[in-house]
Amino acid sequence: MPMKEISAAFKKIHPEVNILMESAGSVECARKVTDLNKPCDILASADYKVIDNMLIPKYSDWNIKFVSNEMCIVYTEKSKYAGQIDVKNWYTILQKKDVAYGRADPNSDPCGYRSVMTMQLSEKYYRKRGLANLLMIKDQNYMRPKEVDLLALLETRSVDYIFLYKSVAIQHNLKYLVLPDEVNLKNPGFSNFYNTAEVPINGKEPGQQVTMKGDR
Repeated sequence: MPMKEISAAFKKIHPEVNILMESAGSVECARKVTDLNKPCDILASADYKVIDNMLIPKYSDWNIKFVSNEMCIVYTEKSKYAGQIDVKNWYTILQKKDVAYGRADPNSDPCGYRSVMTMQLSEKYYRKRGLANLLMIKDQNYMRPKEVDLLALLETRSVDYIFLYKSVAIQHNLKYLVLPDEVNLKNPGFSNFYNTAEVPINGKEPGQQVTMKGDR
């Protein structure tokens, strides 16, 4: 939605420019450039480190960091335990057998590996040993290539909760649980703590891995 608004605003100033937009997870977008050699003038990534790690210096010289976000637990009023979930019990509710939750694929989208980082940081913050692994192994069949795909699962009530950016929840008028700054990856004051979370994802070459860390 923001990119459509930006595109429309640019078009008013430069009507002679034909804007062709294609959406996908940020990592997938980068691979379209690096692996498929698709022409691309602008790549807008949810994580600037995707550009740093995958595009610079061969495919890009620089990037602009222009906005920040935070991770939330997003749901609807029809989600199971919607009236009970809070900052103290969300990880317990997500583990319930009658509750399903979705998250993005870490290898396709920054929202995916940031969801895993949120789990890792929550394990330390709440002092619940093994919490991250318990959450990661549950409901893997509801993992999707990018965060926008998760909205359909939530709207059709296929899942009760999703890990998602706060901005997307607001855009779609969804309920969301604000997580502590220690785990939501938004506060630069916790950069050192965020940096203790790391997730390996597929790199530029087959079989290669890149480790993404939680610092902003």
